[in-house]
Amino acid sequence: MERFIAGYEQKFRKWGVYVISVPVLIMTVIEVLNVIGRRYVIPFPCALEAVESLLVICVYFGVPIVALEMGHVNIVMATRKLPLVVQNFLEAFGSLVGTALYGFWAYGAWIESLKSLGILEMRIGVYRFPLWPFRLLFAVGLTFLVIQLAINVVKLTYVALGRTRYAGMDKLHKPDDISEIIGQGG
Repeated sequence: MERFIAGYEQKFRKWGVYVISVPVLIMTVIEVLNVIGRRYVIPFPCALEAVESLLVICVYFGVPIVALEMGHVNIVMATRKLPLVVQNFLEAFGSLVGTALYGFWAYGAWIESLKSLGILEMRIGVYRFPLWPFRLLFAVGLTFLVIQLAINVVKLTYVALGRTRYAGMDKLHKPDDISEIIGQGG
């Protein structure tokens, strides 16, 4: 199990960046063409729809990478003085709650995306723009988040139970003062 988790995270860390970067580059090209087109000829067709849809990929494939890095916004004032074991259990509990909540949302996203796929949902305007692929990618992105949060529960629980290292994760260290947060240089 530990090797599977480490392998999954290594591949996701490697390929996830590309999955996020390519849509950003495509959005940039679309918007540049749109600006040039509006200025000189005609706006780029479906620019708004394309950028909106590509943004789904950037966001919902980016969030699992943040979860993989254990990076999230939190306030450590209430927990930083607790023993490391308790901090790890609290992190595991938070990831468990996140797994349940995002799992519920992912389930709903899959239902909606399969309905959208069934009717090949399109946005109809001047041009027809397919929405169903991006609804599917939204559900896939949420599913990757649920998988990563479940992996975090396992890793954090093992570390809290006394393992010094599990699937590439060492015991969590929370900074005790502001000098550790901003760096040791002074």
